Formats: sequence, structure tokens, C-alpha cells
Amino acid sequence: LVIIFSIGIPVMMSELLIGRRAQRNPVGAFNSLAPRKPWYMVGMMGIVSAFMILAFYTAVAGWTLEYIYQSLIGGFVGKSSAELSSMFESFRSDSLRPALWFSVFMLATSAIVWGGVRKGIEMSTKIMMPLLFVILIVMCIKSLTLPGAGKGLVFLFRPDFSKITGETILMALGQAFFSLSIGMGTLITYGSYIQKDNNLASTSVQVSLIDTLVAVLAGVAIFPAVFAFGI
Repeated sequence: LVIIFSIGIPVMMSELLIGRRAQRNPVGAFNSLAPRKPWYMVGMMGIVSAFMILAFYTAVAGWTLEYIYQSLIGGFVGKSSAELSSMFESFRSDSLRPALWFSVFMLATSAIVWGGVRKGIEMSTKIMMPLLFVILIVMCIKSLTLPGAGKGLVFLFRPDFSKITGETILMALGQAFFSLSIGMGTLITYGSYIQKDNNLASTSVQVSLIDTLVAVLAGVAIFPAVFAFGI
């Protein structure tokens, strides 16, 4: 939280401001604000970063779709933690199923992006983000009602400050930038769609708070279950 509010929010505001001022994509924004200067390379680096992130996001999203499918057909019922681990390794080493789910995810993503920011991304987000909150809350309730869930909450919310090092802070900084989509051109693009009368400081704080809330909910959903099942 300290990193998000001291570094993340000011950087987010800067990117949104660049996008709103230039009304361009990341490369075009820097070209517009600093013509005939090499600043456009910053925008290009952001786009390259986005492609690099997409490279592993698609793989993880494919795993998620496989797990949704297995949940619907009852594939996890009665399995021990060792069997579940073996199940994942078997899926990951398969050459067909990961490629299939990767393709499904990429087609769905491409369809949303093809619709543009308003008709594609904004419209789908209005459905998926509330749905994400509902799913997280249901998972939190289920996770907290499992036997031994309290140990997971203690692990999550009782920090061991002796383990905090410089590397920990760097990891937290990287996570904050990654989670808030800072430095990859996304916020510059979104900024180009923000109206002039919108308060960028207020928007940045709201986004950061909601992002942090989702992270806490995810932790509450995950760690009690991990300890309850002895994983």
C-alpha cells in the first residue's frame, strides 16, 4: 500500500495525463508531445512490454479455462492434493489441450479488442468485473468455512517483518506496477478516452483502492483453502 500510494498513483496520474493531453496511442502520444525527439521509444517499450506480458497471460488463462471446464464436469471431486498436482502436470505436459484453451482465449480476447475501447473493452469489463467480484466473494465465503482456514488467515495477515529485505521491496514495486498496468502504455491509451472534466487524481486513487481490494479478496480466497487442504 505504501508503494502504491507513494509511487504507483503519481505514475498512473502521469500516464493518464499524457494520454488525455495527446489523445493518441502510446507511441503517437510521445510523438505529439515531444516531436522529433526520441521519447516515442518509451511508448514503443510499453507496447513491447504488453506483448511480453500477453505471452504468459495466454498460457495462464488457458490453465484457468481448463480448470473451469474440470470444475463443471466434476473433475476435481474426491482428488487428493497429490492427485490434483499430478493432474496439473499431466495437463501442462499435454501438447493438445493447452494449445486448445490458448486458442479459445486468444479468439475471445481478439473479439473484445476488435470492438474497440468503448464497444469492446468497456462493454465486456462492465460484465466481467462485477462477475469477478461475485466469484471472489463466493470463494472467500467457501474458503473461510473450511476446517483449519484460520491458519491461512494468520499466514496472510500476520506479517513477519524480519523477512522484509530490499528484494522484498523491489518485488512489491514490480507487483504494484504490474497490477496497476503501469509502464506498458495501457494507461496512456485509456487516458486518451478520459474527458477533460474528469479528476485524474480521484480516478487514480479509486483504481488503486479497487485493485488492492481485489488482491486482498484473492488472498482470502486462496490461503485459507491452501492451509485447509494441506497444500
